Amino acid sequence: MSYGQSFHDNQPIWWIKRLPIYATTILALGFVAGLILCVILESANLLGVLFGLAYSTPEFLHGALWQPLTYVWLGRTDFFTPLGILCFYSWGVEVERYVGRKRFFTLFGLLVATPVVLGLILMPFGISVGAFGHYEILAAMLIAFATLYPNLEYFGWFPLKWFAFVCVAVGSLMYFPKHDWIGLILLWANCAVAFGYIRWIQLGGELPAISLPSLKRRPKLRVLPDPNARDEERDEEQDSSMSEIDSLLDKIAKSGIASLTPKERARLEKAREDLMKRESPGR
Repeated sequence: MSYGQSFHDNQPIWWIKRLPIYATTILALGFVAGLILCVILESANLLGVLFGLAYSTPEFLHGALWQPLTYVWLGRTDFFTPLGILCFYSWGVEVERYVGRKRFFTLFGLLVATPVVLGLILMPFGISVGAFGHYEILAAMLIAFATLYPNLEYFGWFPLKWFAFVCVAVGSLMYFPKHDWIGLILLWANCAVAFGYIRWIQLGGELPAISLPSLKRRPKLRVLPDPNARDEERDEEQDSSMSEIDSLLDKIAKSGIASLTPKERARLEKAREDLMKRESPGR
């Protein structure tokens, strides 16, 4: 299902045999690649490199500008890790098919930027924000899916909106034993961003159009002369020539042919030759 005919980019990017490849598929594969990278770095005892890829507001402000682009692909492997990626794919595909690929990427970008924005807001109060992995984005994708289909019966009897509420509530409880209030705020902030963006789209919100320069070579256009204008110029030249000949004939009638200057004689002779050429049937 899609939000409307204007959301024309809700089809798969391409197909591998009968398997549709969406933007969500590529992101899910990115999560898998990030998990493999984390296992390699941990096995090689390169924890400094691993944590350098995570997001931290102080490090970001001191030049680690790559962290907002790398932290989301990290993750911890456990028994439920494949289930989490599968859920992201399942919910993300439905959201992408509903709102379109462009708006889905916008939503994903907003979720990735949420810890960065939150960290910049809380930094003046001496509070640092850190992010490692895509757990909060997974929760936000569930909220986006439930916002689109709140009354969809999950497992055949459980409304999706209540399923999402229970998941977020239980997920919030995980932060209480460690008193990780920043992580709790980050979870709620991601869910709020997902809910607010989907609601904004449903109310008719549109992204500003950004025109990018085209890489295609445009054909060079050449302005051709107007044939009608050329005919008009030819008619004007003929009228001007006839007017000049008439004035010369009037001068001969009044003062005789001896009154013509050499230039006027040559002009009259040329006009006589042109007239003879037009009247000759063989030419």
